[in-house]
Amino acid sequence: MKPVRIAVSGMHRGDNPQPGASIAGAIRQAWPEAFVVGLVYNAFESGVYAADGPDACHAMPYPTAGLAAYLTRLAEVRAATPFDWFIPTLDAEVVMLAEAVPELVALGIGVCLPDAATLLRCGKAKLAELAARCGVATPNTAVARDVGEALEHAEAAGYPVYLKGPLYDATLVQSPAALAAAGAAILADWGPPLMVQEPLLGTEFNVMGLGDGAGGLLGSCAVRKLIVSDKGKGNGSVMVRDARLEQITRRVMAETRWTGPFELEFIRGQRDDAYRLIEINPRFPAWVGFPAQLGANFPAAWVEWMCTGSCRPLPVPPPGRFFLRHQIEVTGDMGQVSSLLEAMPDASNHDLTYISSLS
Repeated sequence: MKPVRIAVSGMHRGDNPQPGASIAGAIRQAWPEAFVVGLVYNAFESGVYAADGPDACHAMPYPTAGLAAYLTRLAEVRAATPFDWFIPTLDAEVVMLAEAVPELVALGIGVCLPDAATLLRCGKAKLAELAARCGVATPNTAVARDVGEALEHAEAAGYPVYLKGPLYDATLVQSPAALAAAGAAILADWGPPLMVQEPLLGTEFNVMGLGDGAGGLLGSCAVRKLIVSDKGKGNGSVMVRDARLEQITRRVMAETRWTGPFELEFIRGQRDDAYRLIEINPRFPAWVGFPAQLGANFPAAWVEWMCTGSCRPLPVPPPGRFFLRHQIEVTGDMGQVSSLLEAMPDASNHDLTYISSLS
């Protein structure tokens, strides 16, 4: 297999970490000579400046700038720093690029994404319908076009409720005033719809895997959250094996014929011990580097599959192994930050780009 040259987004490693830095590390674990291009939206994405950070770094326009601007910039980046593959790690990127796979292929960029129709069927607004087809429980959820409808649904359900956006944000609100404020903020950032969801008492579990696009799995593993941040992120988790989770995951994959990375989020009820599917994320999660350290290297399997059309079976990590996130300080040079900042204010101004070997 020729040397791996791959672009990865989502390089933030601090509070509310993104998956990109862990993906880069996992790929280098399998291929130390791999060349990693970091695509960033913020000059202070901390993974850029880590010792094991990307070999090159380029500023990108936010997906809200539109597909045309994004693809134009991606072509510029590839011309400056060649790469063959791209792993997008943010939901907004995946949703946008799922409709542009032919354009990416024409640029010489390989991706592995579910199609737009699958993403629509698996989105938060349609999750209850999908779960019913898979025989999986979900929390009671109502879909609202605006804040007024969300207030009506919340009044019928009774407070507190979770208010969710179409891609991001999940806010526990205790009153109509709190819902109105949270709903206005979510709509301003992400647009409609809003989801009003019952809160559940229980334990949170996540399943990560790779779908083969034909209804099967290239591999999966599950964790139980031990430590949850104030943003609901898992700052510590333990590896688990549960036949029920594995069966549910196989049913979801068979129903959706999912292609590429995914994460399923569940809550196991405190009262009835039943698993309820609360979300499907169309990407690797931030904890993707954890199983890689235990021999189940999902990013490496992604690369092998894309490059050769097959990959070796992923081992199942041993239950009982855990991870904890901890803070470290990374250092950099303000020249690096300045170059990225100058490249970011406008999608058409990307002539100054920080490129530096970090090996």
